Amino acid sequence: MAIDSDRRRVIFDQVRSKAMSRGTPIDDDPEFLAWVELWISGEYEMSDLRSRYNDLAARRTPRSKSVAGALGSASSEATTRDAD
Repeated sequence: MAIDSDRRRVIFDQVRSKAMSRGTPIDDDPEFLAWVELWISGEYEMSDLRSRYNDLAARRTPRSKSVAGALGSASSEATTRDAD
C-alpha cells in the first residue's frame, strides 16, 4: 500500500515534533532536508533516505575525528611539557 505525500508530510512532522519534545531535534542539514522532501514527494523510498543520511553521517565522521585527533595531540603535548 503506497503512502501519499500528504501522509508522508504528516509522518515527518510528527517524528520531528516528537524528537524535539524529547530534546533530540531532527538534523537540519539542507541536503538532508532536501532528501526528506524527495521522500515526501514519493521520489525516494525510506531506504534511500536512510542510506543517503548514513553516507552524510559518514562524511561528517572523519572531520570530527581529525578535529578530535588534533585536540588530542595538542593535549598530550601540553601534558608532556607539564610533566617535565
